[in-house]
Amino acid sequence: MTGIVQWLLANPIFLIPILLLVAILLFAILKRLIKMAVIVAIASILYLVLVEYFGAGP
Repeated sequence: MTGIVQWLLANPIFLIPILLLVAILLFAILKRLIKMAVIVAIASILYLVLVEYFGAGP
């Protein structure tokens, strides 16, 4: 593993595309996580409004 890292550091022409792919992958993962967090937050707010409006039940 250290041999691969040393080889990449010695050849930055290969390091740049790999870092770009990693950055794109991280951005895609973060975008999905943020989207899921927004959906959960909206669903929670709607649930709380619904419970407050109709009451907790009998």
